[in-house]
Amino acid sequence: MTAADAERLFERWCTPGRPETRPGDIALGDQATRGTLAVAGAQKEIVDEVRTYLWEPAEPAQGDPCVVLVHGWGSRASHFAAVIRTLTAAGVRCAAFDAPGHGESGGSTASLPRIAAGLRGLCAQLAAADLPATAVVGYSFGGLAAGVACVPDLIAGPPLRVPALALVSTPLNLASATRRWLEMAGEPQSRRGDLMTVLGRRGFDGDQFDLSRVADRLPSRLLLLHDRGDEEVPLSDAEALAARRPDATLVRTDRFGHARMLLARPVVRSIVDFIRPERDGLTVS
Repeated sequence: MTAADAERLFERWCTPGRPETRPGDIALGDQATRGTLAVAGAQKEIVDEVRTYLWEPAEPAQGDPCVVLVHGWGSRASHFAAVIRTLTAAGVRCAAFDAPGHGESGGSTASLPRIAAGLRGLCAQLAAADLPATAVVGYSFGGLAAGVACVPDLIAGPPLRVPALALVSTPLNLASATRRWLEMAGEPQSRRGDLMTVLGRRGFDGDQFDLSRVADRLPSRLLLLHDRGDEEVPLSDAEALAARRPDATLVRTDRFGHARMLLARPVVRSIVDFIRPERDGLTVS
């Protein structure tokens, strides 16, 4: 493969498909306070303008909890709808953003460092408004980006410091995420090396984006949720991270696969219990 071929493959890799905009996405977005956030520094000469959202509970819970949600590749913030509605009903403020090239955000491309930088930027913005994040929930590729954001030196800028992190259907490392993308793109697995070479030319060591290597630097409270039938990210990824963090809570589910996890009652209930362990009598819709 020529260098030009590798660059073209890399551009495909960094270009998410735009999710279909459904009436429910618009309605949920309209219930939030929308904002914008300029994020720079994750990749040279790239400044991302991302759409941010803030959903306020009718009655804030004790301690004024605030959860930041990080969606998956090719998705958008509103796909956390079931989680957002349940958490706000429990008195938890929810913040989120559409990653670069996703949802209402600008651009057509994204990357792990840029999504992680967006999370850091949103959390900094919330802290400046005296609304510090008390937990982060990341789904799929967004979960990997959330983990990376918590670790110093992997990308430019200070690491995210948050007390609790929940990872739903999250790949253990970039190699795992790339493996599935190559399958879907109809490319041989041998081309992963080409992708990592181009990533390296942009200043990043893809092999360092591995949560098993930095497990001890993730937040002190860690929840892992994964389905046994997940065909996109194997359960073994979550089990490997749990082995490195025996203090973490690992919840295995059945029948939800990958795409339906954020709609599954046991998953939503586990997230709410993790965020608000003292809750009483809350119904998960």
